[in-house]
Amino acid sequence: MRQKSFVAQKKHQKRRKRAKQKVKLHEQGQLRYEELPRLARELLARKRRQQARSAA
Repeated sequence: MRQKSFVAQKKHQKRRKRAKQKVKLHEQGQLRYEELPRLARELLARKRRQQARSAA
């Protein structure tokens, strides 16, 4: 059972890493918002909310 959760954790970690790379490309202007996958959009929204909180 432990090994199965480890594999799932690694899979999710890879997915988050790829999504973060897509967000970075979007911020550099190389990707449009519509081209971002769902997870990358969620990360971007979270990042914007964090910036709004720190600015206020």
